Amino acid sequence: MSAQSHVRHAAAALGLAAALLACLARAGAATDPCTLLSANEAQAYVDQLATPPFRADDNGAANPRGTACVYRGTGGKQISLLWNASGAAEAGSITDSAPNTLGGVFEQAGQPGLAANAHRIIAQGPQGPWDHANWIPGGSLFVNKADQGIIIDMSRASGSEDEAVAVARLAVPRFNHPLAYDGARAAMNAPKAKAHGAACTVLAQAAVEAAVGKLAGAPSAGSDGNSCEYRVATAQGQRTYPVEYVWQGGLKNYNMLKNGPATMGAAMGGNIPMNGLNSIPQDPQTSALIGGLMKMVGGNDAGAAPGAPTQIGFKTDSNLKGPWDNATVMHGTQLFAVKADVMVGMDLKSADYEKAKALMAAICSRL
Repeated sequence: MSAQSHVRHAAAALGLAAALLACLARAGAATDPCTLLSANEAQAYVDQLATPPFRADDNGAANPRGTACVYRGTGGKQISLLWNASGAAEAGSITDSAPNTLGGVFEQAGQPGLAANAHRIIAQGPQGPWDHANWIPGGSLFVNKADQGIIIDMSRASGSEDEAVAVARLAVPRFNHPLAYDGARAAMNAPKAKAHGAACTVLAQAAVEAAVGKLAGAPSAGSDGNSCEYRVATAQGQRTYPVEYVWQGGLKNYNMLKNGPATMGAAMGGNIPMNGLNSIPQDPQTSALIGGLMKMVGGNDAGAAPGAPTQIGFKTDSNLKGPWDNATVMHGTQLFAVKADVMVGMDLKSADYEKAKALMAAICSRL
């Protein structure tokens, strides 16, 4: 079974596990989750807060009756707490049985190796001032004590289990002794999500051309308004810069993409090589070989210019500097950036790498 197949199965399982916990939590009473963690305590994980903690719905939008509490930092980091004030004991038993359920699904699919590792996907959490805990790689900790429970989502911050456990150690003792705080009032005063237009209106054509060169025709907009494709004719062939936006929850999506390969590799046994191509040397002969390989596997359309992998190899770098909160080039073929909780993704298979970064910088400067 290929590494790609392992990753697809792991991704599906992780998504199923996260959805399970989210559904279980919605049954809780309308108790203010913002009374479990103070603003000062949250700053250890999200840095300086951009706004007071506020109640929110499942998507993180401010809602005075929301079941989650959002702690949003100025740098785009965010954690959320979802307090289930009743029914958590039953939810915990269902969660404990989920790995066996997932394992059965993999067994029926003829993947006993994945079935054996299903318990890594919803892992038994550490001991603490609670009855039991479960950890989902990527950022979610589910903890229950008696019939109350909490889901701590660190996926928009560090995604760290240790930090989620530290938050749980503060929050669980407050189930019956909550802090004095009104998350509903804070929700009414929380800043609204920034309005946005269609993807092709983010940048004027002059700004796009300043980054990538003269366009070969008008930009092509996606049907949902969330994507825009720019094409440039060059002596090497046509370069295409497809750009796609996630307007809300971008940091969570970005962290899942950035950390996903390592998370899934660990979840499925730690034996999936994710970074082996990063060390390929970039001499002219190797660049030509990479270009040929990409054409063989369908990486470039006929007439397309050789893309970023022929310039930088299949490298991954999550320390790119620019006018964004975070940015990553992944295996030389994708560029992702996040700014103010908006994620921008760009395909690099026929793009010039430096010009793609210039276009991303122009976009993030406008967000």
